[in-house]
Amino acid sequence: MKGLRAFALGLALLPASAALAQDEAADASDPNTGAMRVTGGVDITSAYFFRGYLQEDQGLIVQPYVNLYFDVAEGWTAYIGTWNSIHSEQTGADPGSTGSWYENDVYAGVDWTINESFTLGAIYTAYTYPGGAFDTVEELGFKLAWDDTGKTGLNIALKPYAAIYFETDDDNGTEDTYLELGIAPTVYTLNEDSDAPIALAVPVTFGFGIDDYYFDDEGDDELLGYGSVGLAASMPLNMPDKYGDWTLNGSVTLLHLFSDGAEAVNNGDDLELIAKLGVSFAY
Repeated sequence: MKGLRAFALGLALLPASAALAQDEAADASDPNTGAMRVTGGVDITSAYFFRGYLQEDQGLIVQPYVNLYFDVAEGWTAYIGTWNSIHSEQTGADPGSTGSWYENDVYAGVDWTINESFTLGAIYTAYTYPGGAFDTVEELGFKLAWDDTGKTGLNIALKPYAAIYFETDDDNGTEDTYLELGIAPTVYTLNEDSDAPIALAVPVTFGFGIDDYYFDDEGDDELLGYGSVGLAASMPLNMPDKYGDWTLNGSVTLLHLFSDGAEAVNNGDDLELIAKLGVSFAY
């Protein structure tokens, strides 16, 4: 992914609403009791970084998404979806282009939940750029997540995960490999007994370049690309049951760039504070 493709984008993991949808499906009061579910939402963010590489930090950045889930067998869930990033600054558009639609990702995957604790997932993603910033990139990813709620004796669940992604086709440069490790603990719930409890989480993420993903000033591979820690809050919205479950989401994330290449793309800065606000639904 040497050259400009190293700055490109997409979706390392499914939006947080995907996990929300699966949790809601287990709720007996869910208005959707069938084997097919839909989730989606839209976020507004102050900056868009993909795996530590800056995509845009100016103007209005709007990121809508939608997912369709199918319970195909006990413990098995398949899904298809799309995620998008729309920039008022027309980031990376071809000369003469008037479009602000920077990125459109289309993906399909399957999750296998083992003993209600471990989830092993596979996802295939096509990253496309309607504005012409890059050629399409295709990627195959695998993720192992552990829901340690009530299993470690701790007052909080860390919910650790590991994910690895292999580019299978990239006309922008080489086919590269990326590794991500993280935790996503919910640390506290405000107003827990009210109609509008606010769940607070502190997600921590580290991104690693396994092959040609991050580079130092000499152009050699660097292992550690970036690290981030955030404070995320979510609050259910009071909507009629027939419209599904709606949630207001917000977060502030501190991003630290370790890779010289990622830092260079970010105008030489190694620290960024990113704010995000959005709404999601699950039905």
